[in-house]
Amino acid sequence: MPSVPGDLNCVLLNACGAAYNIAPGTCTYIADGVFAPRVPYQGAPKAACGGSNLINAATVGQCPFGIVVAFRGTLPPAESDPDSLLDWLQDFFAEPTTCTTGPTRVPGQVHSGFFEATTSIIEEIQTLVSGYQPSAANPVYVTGHSKGGAMASIGAYILSQNLGLPVAQPVVTFASPKPGDINFASGLQKILGQTRFENDRDIVPLLPPPTVFIDLLVAIVNLIPTVGSRLAALFRTAENWNYFPVGTMQFITSAFQVIPNETIEAQTWDVAKEFGEDAWAEDFSSFGAAHSLLPGDGYNSGVCGLQRSAALRVDAPRGRG
Repeated sequence: MPSVPGDLNCVLLNACGAAYNIAPGTCTYIADGVFAPRVPYQGAPKAACGGSNLINAATVGQCPFGIVVAFRGTLPPAESDPDSLLDWLQDFFAEPTTCTTGPTRVPGQVHSGFFEATTSIIEEIQTLVSGYQPSAANPVYVTGHSKGGAMASIGAYILSQNLGLPVAQPVVTFASPKPGDINFASGLQKILGQTRFENDRDIVPLLPPPTVFIDLLVAIVNLIPTVGSRLAALFRTAENWNYFPVGTMQFITSAFQVIPNETIEAQTWDVAKEFGEDAWAEDFSSFGAAHSLLPGDGYNSGVCGLQRSAALRVDAPRGRG
C-alpha cells in the first residue's frame, strides 16, 4: 500500500484551492500556478459539475497515495460590496431536510442546499473515481473548502456507505459550514472520522449559526447602515435549525498555530466583532483573508507552515479559496 505523505493535510488544502480552477459555467479545469503544482496529481484531475450554471463542482484525480476528491466552494463576495456579501451568505442558510432511502440516503437531517449540491454531482464523481480503480491499496481521500467542506461530509458518507467506495479516514475539510444536525454528525462519525480546520475570525464554520451567535450578531448588524436590517433578518431565519459541526476541530489561531479546539464562546465573540467591523466599514478584506486558502493567510499558514506560505505568497485576489 502506498505511503501517505506527512504533509497530507497541506496536499489536500492545495487540492481544494486547485478545485477553484474549474471555470464557472464550463466545467473546464485549467491548472493555476499557486495550488495545482503542490498536488502530486498523476495527470490533470477531472471535473464533475452539476446544478444551475454548473455551480456545483469537484475535482477527481489520482495521486501516488490514492484518489483525491476535492469539492469546490463558492466564489466569495466582493470586498467592498455589502449586497454581494448578503447574496453569498444566503448560500449557507437553508432549512434541514431528510433522505432515508435510495442511493443518496443519509442519517439525520442535512442542509438542503448542501445536500442538493452534493447529489447533483455524486454519480459523476462515482464514475470518475471508478475509472481510477479504487481499492484498499488505492483509497479515496475526500476533502473540500467552504461550501465544498459541507459537501465533502455528505459526499463521503454517500460514496462510502451507499456507493461502496473505499473512502479513507479522516475526511478533511477547511472552513466548512455545518452540514447537518447532531444525528447526521453522529451517523457519519460512526463510520468515518473527520478533521475540520477552522481559522481565527472566519464566520463560515459557525454557519448556519446557533441561537447564541444569532443574538450577538443581530445586536451588532442592526447598527449597520444599508444592509444591517437585511443581515439581521437573514440570521433570524436560522433560529431552531440546530445544525451541528462534524468531527474533530483543528483551530488555527491568529498566530497561525494549530490547537486541538477553541471554545465556541471565544470563537463567536471574535467572529462577531470582526464581522461587525467589516460590515460597518463596508470593507470585507479581513473577512476574505480569514476564509481564504491563499499562501500567507490563515488556513495555508496554519496547515502548510508559515515559512512556506510566506515564500509562496502571490498578489492574487484574496477571495480565491
